[in-house]
Amino acid sequence: MPGLRFEHVWKLYGRQAPAVADLSLDIAEGEFLVLVGASGCGKTTSLRMLAGLERPSYGRIWMGGKDVTDIPPGRRDVSMVFQSYALYPNMTVYKNLAFGPRVRREPREHIRRRVEEVAEILGIGGLLDRHPGELSGGQRQRVALGRAMIREPSLFLMDEPLSNLDAALRVQMRAELIRLHKRLERTATVYVTHDQVEALTMGDRVAVLKDGSLLQVGTPAELYDAPATVYVATFIGSPAMNVIPGRLSIVGGRPRVACLGAEFEVPWPLRPGAAARDVLVGIRPDDLGPAARAPRGAVRIGGRTDVCEQTGIAIYATVNCPGAALVARLPRSPVPAANQPIEVAFDPRDVHLFDSRTQASIADRSHPALAGVASPAAAAPPGTTK
Repeated sequence: MPGLRFEHVWKLYGRQAPAVADLSLDIAEGEFLVLVGASGCGKTTSLRMLAGLERPSYGRIWMGGKDVTDIPPGRRDVSMVFQSYALYPNMTVYKNLAFGPRVRREPREHIRRRVEEVAEILGIGGLLDRHPGELSGGQRQRVALGRAMIREPSLFLMDEPLSNLDAALRVQMRAELIRLHKRLERTATVYVTHDQVEALTMGDRVAVLKDGSLLQVGTPAELYDAPATVYVATFIGSPAMNVIPGRLSIVGGRPRVACLGAEFEVPWPLRPGAAARDVLVGIRPDDLGPAARAPRGAVRIGGRTDVCEQTGIAIYATVNCPGAALVARLPRSPVPAANQPIEVAFDPRDVHLFDSRTQASIADRSHPALAGVASPAAAAPPGTTK
């Protein structure tokens, strides 16, 4: 399939706020695109409109250069994997995999060959005589994936397929899905999740949605390094970005920021016409560390330790500073005591700035790292007034 496109797609339910608002998004052939956001952001509704299970209230959906907005699901050449495995408990793995082709009356020998090929790809060749009740959660998920693969679709749609698995199995299945996608290089995958770790580790690109609107789409690195809004900045990355109030001023034509009792120059370009204003200053915990290890020119902040969380390779400590509590990454040894004086520091080059009123980044949007940034403000549906 040459590509997919949402073209100004809306989904409305009565007088409620739009489930999806003015979504325009291109998905390339063979791309693994992840739709991520909190519950109710519109990601599953968008997936269902791609599958044909929901019809857009306004706008068009294109697949392979063809308008499929009004085409039923059975004629869209897509396969969908749900959160629930939805396997037939009374059928063996072989019969579960073969069910679709048998309904379509495909030749028996062709069905056998395809089932064996798919089972080999997924590593379930030795399970074909078992029933779902005899399988582990990961094995059942592989069977569900195999049932989608058996059709050789042009598009895979996956709606939180790993959410029922335990943490260790989710990591294993993420790797298997990535390997599977690489083997099926011409088949696009649209994957829905609320887990930003899944989004960053699996997606070629990630689209962040909130309240039905697309806030930003880009590679995982673009979203992490150049978030378009405060929401994207705090949603992407774990632990979440520290966001604190500050004040932007222009001194001698150079932007400067005052926050946490310190003042520093912004070493990267702001949007044209930048002026003095209240701002929100974003600092990722991984960019905030012990002052003793900070580079020359770093901004130093004094405070006291509070809660310390050990992750094995580092300690993430909450540091109570004047006017704010910041999360900083510290070496795993020694473990700081509670209420211990500490000085942390950050490099001004690692700071993110957002307009305090609009919550949008005030970095120069022409910067290459910010390509793919969408406007966070949604338009009104066609035929209505905003």
